[in-house]
Amino acid sequence: MNALKTLLYMGLMHGFFTFYFPYQLALVEAPILDLGIFRYFAFLPWIAGTWTIIWCSIDIIRLGGGTPAHLDPPKTLIVNGPYRHVRNPIYLGALLVILGYMLWFGSRLLIVYFSFAALAFHTLIALIEEPILRNSFGDAYEEYLQQVPRWIPRFK
Repeated sequence: MNALKTLLYMGLMHGFFTFYFPYQLALVEAPILDLGIFRYFAFLPWIAGTWTIIWCSIDIIRLGGGTPAHLDPPKTLIVNGPYRHVRNPIYLGALLVILGYMLWFGSRLLIVYFSFAALAFHTLIALIEEPILRNSFGDAYEEYLQQVPRWIPRFK
């Protein structure tokens, strides 16, 4: 059941805000920057971001016993996989996908959207998610906060 709920939630939320909406924004205006052949570098953040979102969603179901949705969060703190390098890999994955759109389309609107999404994610994490995780997982989460960065992955 968690797999179905995750598929619906991620399909609606990230399907719309990470994939569909940025694409539609890019079609609204002419590119401000044409990278030529270098635009194909957009595939790197697209693939990395999409893979990260999928991997973390599967880990939340299998290891966390919950879903990525805020109304049905994981029951167990996940500290392995991408979560051992960065605390918010799903949001980072979404930003990578949007970055891929920025590289591919060279759209000013996508630069604004990327900035807005980064600020919205950061606010959501700092004001809502982290306090909930502190209450849910206590000292284990506090230790995790000390060891793993919020945004910039640390590979050891």
